[in-house]
Amino acid sequence: MRLVAIALVCLGCGSDGGSPRLPAWDKALPEASVMGVRRGLTPARGIIHLHSPYSHDACDGMPRDLTMIPGGPINEPCLADLRAALCTTHVDYAALTDHDGSMADEEFTKLFSMRGGDQPIVNTANEQIASKMTCDDGHEVDFTIGGENDIMPIMLDRHVVGSVAERHATYNGDDAAAAAAFRAAGGLVWMAHTEQHDLPELHTIAPDGVELYNLHANIDPKIRPMYLGLDASGAIAAVADFADTNPGHPEPDLAFIAFFSPSGPALDRWNALLGEGKHVAASAGTDAHENALPIMLGDGERGDSYRRMIRWFGNIALVDNPHDPAHVKAALASGRMFVAFEVFGTPDGFDARAVTATTTTELGGTVAVADAATFTVDLPHVLGLDPSLPAPEITAKLIRVDATGAHDLATAGDGTLTTPMTAVGAYRVEIWITPHHLGPYLGDLGTKDAEVSLPWIYSNPIYVE
Repeated sequence: MRLVAIALVCLGCGSDGGSPRLPAWDKALPEASVMGVRRGLTPARGIIHLHSPYSHDACDGMPRDLTMIPGGPINEPCLADLRAALCTTHVDYAALTDHDGSMADEEFTKLFSMRGGDQPIVNTANEQIASKMTCDDGHEVDFTIGGENDIMPIMLDRHVVGSVAERHATYNGDDAAAAAAFRAAGGLVWMAHTEQHDLPELHTIAPDGVELYNLHANIDPKIRPMYLGLDASGAIAAVADFADTNPGHPEPDLAFIAFFSPSGPALDRWNALLGEGKHVAASAGTDAHENALPIMLGDGERGDSYRRMIRWFGNIALVDNPHDPAHVKAALASGRMFVAFEVFGTPDGFDARAVTATTTTELGGTVAVADAATFTVDLPHVLGLDPSLPAPEITAKLIRVDATGAHDLATAGDGTLTTPMTAVGAYRVEIWITPHHLGPYLGDLGTKDAEVSLPWIYSNPIYVE
């Protein structure tokens, strides 16, 4: 999200006779590259955990036109919403993760939902592993295929082996054999809804990555009290306030900050795996289906539109080439990535790395204790923040996770923060923000939701061994 620097300052007067108008709210996101290329690595914005009409429960439970028969025509308006949203938010890679019904019933190449001028991307074996959509403004979005059931394989190169019935069984698997089948099909093994998986289960699966936050869990009235300890109806009640269309209504895209709560159980399980010495990447799951909040908000757009949910946050991979799915896949596998909640603003200038006298190690990398590296973090600022808005408060927290738990090492509010990497563990950083700059956009709801410190960035670790 950009708070446009070219403000629509008062050309006349507001309704109170003298209040200046707010800078225009930008419903789009900029190209991820504006976050800054570092050491030859370009930020690529991605959505990991995303449902198309090839999930049985997408599109308000009507992912197909007229019939739910496998092979029937899919809901084209719903698909068009998804495609348009990815263009508006300038997503670079969309890791589709459809449920086995009806994803397992379809030929693999059909799952890319290619339309218009989309182009297939093939590997050296001439298998289609991705597709490329070119937006009207020239931006390119790469689609990959995965599945979300008990395990969430991402970026598969092909279906798992077997008949349609056998595919269903494998995609619904919850054991090490299923994980091995996903890797054999070229995928990375991810765990969605980490808040619902205990450590013994995670040990069995040995995932490449886990979700540290899941949007569906944060909203769902059943999941909130059972797994997160939150009020069942709190999220829906909070979103309802943004349905107001009267003058002075809040900006609907900010409904997120009214219910956003970090997923303590998911973070605890990720930290536990890191503390055991495992190298496990983490992402945030959008889990968008256009099936959760069909109510129209004040901008005439449904509460859970693909565009709205996708622009709230993304997974920023640092890659040599953002237009090559293989480069993105390698970044995700290693954890060379961070989560950015861009509803608070696109972070400009963020950089985390391990530095020695002769080397720089990126997120997801490993250094030795003897290397005497320094964990170095440049704090970001909000890209294009209009100076007429209140300034946000930004705090960085450096964390080491080891066998004894997660330890806060240092904090700072601006500039560059460093800490010596003299002990074994996984070193990561969290950037927190109190988004005072969003308060004026909350209208007659008041500014209370903009006075709370919330996560803006979660980095993946650098490991010291």
